[in-house]
Amino acid sequence: MSNSADLRTKATLYGEAHFQGTAVTVSPDKGDEGETMVVHSLAHLGLSRLGSLIAPGELTDPDHLFSQPARRITHVTVWSSKPKTWRLDPKDRGRTWQQYDSDTGDLGAWAARSRYVRVWSQKDGAESNTLASRGPSRLIMVVE
Repeated sequence: MSNSADLRTKATLYGEAHFQGTAVTVSPDKGDEGETMVVHSLAHLGLSRLGSLIAPGELTDPDHLFSQPARRITHVTVWSSKPKTWRLDPKDRGRTWQQYDSDTGDLGAWAARSRYVRVWSQKDGAESNTLASRGPSRLIMVVE
């Protein structure tokens, strides 16, 4: 039986639309559990652009006798420039950052705009954005 804290979903990032081109699999960070949030540059991941992505959800520990199955949702947040803080301003969504919560076959204009990416997961029903504009300061590590 696996530990529900260890069950994570990996996102697959593709260089081209419709799940084509170079593919890179990225494990979610543990920022939703209070650890450091990890943001990767696309260049570090070997991608010149981000054309599409798979962001699956999964049941956490569905075989555990005493727990109700809960889903973990994988999120992919992308930035057009290097993020300086973990806080995201909701009014900048679509301008300087964008978030994807499900498989997306074509990122459209964001395919060319994306430069940095964070993969993270959380329990379904939890606050939808751990990078919200409120809350205490948290560590963010940018890998280039």
